[in-house]
Amino acid sequence: IHVLVNLNGYTKGARNEIFAARPAPVLVAFMGFAGTLGAGWCDYVVTDPIVCPPWTVRSEVRAERRRRAKLGGQGLRLGGQCLQLGEQRSQPEMQEVGRHEMVERTASMAISDSSDSEAEANIDSEHVGPASMGRAGRQGQWAEELPWDFGELDPEEDGLHTNELAGTDTHAQRRSDEAGVNDWVYTERMMYMPHTYFVNDHRQGFREDEELREVQTPDALWLAEQDARYKMRRELFPQLSDDVFIFANFNQLYKIDPTLFRLWLRILERVPNAIIWLLRFPAAGEEHLHRVATEWAGEEVARRVVFTDVAPKHMHIKRGRIADAFLDTTECNAHTTAVDILWSGTPVLTWPRHEHKLCSRVAASVVCATGQGREMVVSSADEYVERAVEWAVQAHHEYTYDRPSAHIPAILEPDVRTGYVKHRICHGPTMDIRLQLFMARDRSRLFDTHRWTRNLERGFAEAWRRWVTGEDEADDDVSETVDHGLVAEDCALDKMSRRKAQWSRRIEQRIADGLATASAQQRSVYAPRGGSIWILDEDDGMPAQTWVREMLGW
Repeated sequence: IHVLVNLNGYTKGARNEIFAARPAPVLVAFMGFAGTLGAGWCDYVVTDPIVCPPWTVRSEVRAERRRRAKLGGQGLRLGGQCLQLGEQRSQPEMQEVGRHEMVERTASMAISDSSDSEAEANIDSEHVGPASMGRAGRQGQWAEELPWDFGELDPEEDGLHTNELAGTDTHAQRRSDEAGVNDWVYTERMMYMPHTYFVNDHRQGFREDEELREVQTPDALWLAEQDARYKMRRELFPQLSDDVFIFANFNQLYKIDPTLFRLWLRILERVPNAIIWLLRFPAAGEEHLHRVATEWAGEEVARRVVFTDVAPKHMHIKRGRIADAFLDTTECNAHTTAVDILWSGTPVLTWPRHEHKLCSRVAASVVCATGQGREMVVSSADEYVERAVEWAVQAHHEYTYDRPSAHIPAILEPDVRTGYVKHRICHGPTMDIRLQLFMARDRSRLFDTHRWTRNLERGFAEAWRRWVTGEDEADDDVSETVDHGLVAEDCALDKMSRRKAQWSRRIEQRIADGLATASAQQRSVYAPRGGSIWILDEDDGMPAQTWVREMLGW
């Protein structure tokens, strides 16, 4: 076995003890556990830049600090440069700039972590570098250098409220790094997929409308889809009037936290003709949520929290089209469910709530892979509520009538008296998104399983090549490149947006520089020594740097 993939992580049925024994040269975690394994025996995690931003990955943060240290701290004097650009800042803003600068300066000194500090402190003239040692020698050092214990790490703690940043002790600086300066969370290197890391086979497995697609024009197909929605809506919710806007969430109920449930109730309060459709998943949750909704928002709003039973997979995907919009859970997103809903054409409103929490960013990844991410991803709780309310308030419909075609099977029954079929034609922001999702799903990167598979194969091949050549080992030799991280426009951004912009430009430039000198065989990946593997979609019309910029923007 050259590459062994862990599909369970810390979930039921996992066999992590096998992976801890390291039975294969390259160990990869994928899909089953939405987060870091925090273990030195896992080499890579298959992800994408949205679910695992590079500034949360230890190998990427360490490489950046080494680069900055070699360049003499370029790009760290953010506050001074902003002032030189003529920015007028208030005292609180100046304190924030000073705080950011202090964290960055301290982080730049913590170049090495506890796993390699002792080795670096004892380098002498007889030291043999990883590249010349040979694979057996490097594996012999593995047990001694493996960072089994990372201490108590809190990704939310930046160390500023401890005494560690104030002192000059090297160990204190290193512990401040491990406490979360710059928020690195992932001990593994990433195998970054283009578009999205989330694989599915919906284009192969769920083709219920294939016959209609073959015999109809695009306009007729879109009308048939609206008829199918209308028919299923009347069958499942016969008591609802046609002007009711249906929000939905089909996740297990444990994913609904109190903060999110309050947001949903706020949305229902502001949109009197809306309901939210949940599943009895489990059934006991229905009574509890109704009781809480009554206590927090009153009986009238609570009545508009509607439950149905869980449906079999095939029917679950088909009836997903009934909902007008899917409200995602924010602490732990819809994962497979989000893909199901997008395949049905229903828009998904999601908020990637935490940078350090992979499971809260998955829906943003799959939504962006459809090409409609700007319309469906928000960045705050208030924006989540406002977007949902906007969607519902601006939705409207009209009716059209015609006689059924003799060549195409009718979905709706004609009126027995007139012989005409009544079509409900909907309009508004959600219908604009739905049209794009439904009509373009066969061309969507999200549902292109063959393309996704080819990209993953390139990642596995590169991981094996790096193991054979020793390039998976970290390299202290940092190329002296110009710092592309700071431009004048950054000074007007908040701290988080500024960091995204700087990392995006930096990685874009590195990929461009790498591709400029790469051979034809190497142009399918960008894999700096000891860092993450960036898989570049060589069949895509979008340049690699462009999709990296788009994904890092979230």
